[in-house]
Parts: sequence; structure tokens; C-alpha cells
Amino acid sequence: MFKIKKYIKDNIMFEKKELLKNIKKTWIELLDNYELDKIIEKLNTYNSYILPTNNKIFNAFKYFELKDTKVCWIGQDPYIGCHQAMGLSFSVPTGCLIPPSLKNIFKELNLNDHTKGDLTLWVENNDFLMLNTSLTVFEGKSNSNQDLWKNYTDNLIKEISNKTKKIIFLLLGNYAQSKIKFIDEKKHIIIKGVHPSPLSAHRGFLGSGIFNELDDKYKEIFKKDINWEL
Repeated sequence: MFKIKKYIKDNIMFEKKELLKNIKKTWIELLDNYELDKIIEKLNTYNSYILPTNNKIFNAFKYFELKDTKVCWIGQDPYIGCHQAMGLSFSVPTGCLIPPSLKNIFKELNLNDHTKGDLTLWVENNDFLMLNTSLTVFEGKSNSNQDLWKNYTDNLIKEISNKTKKIIFLLLGNYAQSKIKFIDEKKHIIIKGVHPSPLSAHRGFLGSGIFNELDDKYKEIFKKDINWEL
């Protein structure tokens, strides 16, 4: 078990006990392994400000058990601005400016009146696993911890595929779609689309109807509608 040793700048040293605090039991069984020990050890050598905070890195796994997962929405890495990252892909805490990618998600959903970017209610109401493939990032540096987490989250996606019944994987952009090889396509539904980033949103995301497809598949499988309220 790693112990809190000291402060590096404003960052507290990472401790597995704190990272996995309040995580649902069946997720702990997937998340707590030797690979995570190595990642924590590496994180504790970095002299950079790491996002999100200790208690938010595994935030996506606090709301429901593995078996209850209905949608696995795969993102890339946390937002790089201080106070933006909260451990849910595409989501920012209430009070933060809504990032451009999330604005485009709201636009495609015809939810232009949404004034907050905290997607926790989507997670709680619909059993969405908002999973980034890199769970940490250096402040101000996109993709800076991607190599650190790659094997860990690749194996996690594979285990989610193996250990759940029929669920929906939502993969927006080429990077998310590169994870298809870890998903059993005969067992699960895969919905692919263009990334909502301003760099690509007008080349196939906006106007695509991808969330209509998600709505339809969700209702078909789980016999209820997605609640998009925030």
C-alpha cells in the first residue's frame, strides 16, 4: 500500500486507498491490481501537477456496480485546465465554462439551454460509464499520461466486455474506435461516430443523429428512455 509521503507543489502524493475510496465493490475487483500499483508508483515520481485530484481519478466507478452498466462512453483523457477534470469523460464541474466538445454534444442533443457541464446526472440516471482511456493528465498538457494508462484501460475495457451482458459502447473519434478490438462485437452494441471536437464536429458529428441511434438502442435493450436532464 502506498502512503502519503509529502506534497509536490500543490499535489498530494497518490495513495491507492484514496484512489479507490467509495468505489463499488465489483469495480474494485477489476481496478485493484498490480498494474495499478505500478501506475501509482510512477505518478508519485512526477514533478508536475496531475489532474484530476486523487479522489476523482476513479470517479466513474462510484455510481453503480459493473453488472448494471448500460452504456460505456469512451473518451480520451481528462480536461487539462485546473478544476475542469472530474473523472467523467467530457464532464466538467458546475461553475466551469462548458468546453467546446461538450457544447457540440449538447448541440447535437438539442440541449442548447444547458448551462452546466456536470454530467453526473447522466451517469446516475442512465448507468453511463463515462470512461477516459487515460485517467490522469499533466495540467496544460493533453495526452501527457496516455502511455502510462494505456495497457491498464485496454485491459479494463476487455474485462468490461467479458463480464457484462449486452451493453452499448459509444465510441466518438478515431482514438476511441481503436478500442473496438477489446470489445466482443457479437455480444455488445457498438455505436461509432465523429469526435465532437471543434476540429471535427462539422465533418460528420453535428447533424449525424448519433444520439437518436443511442436512444433507440438503449430503449430496445433496457426498455426505458435515456434521461438527458441535467
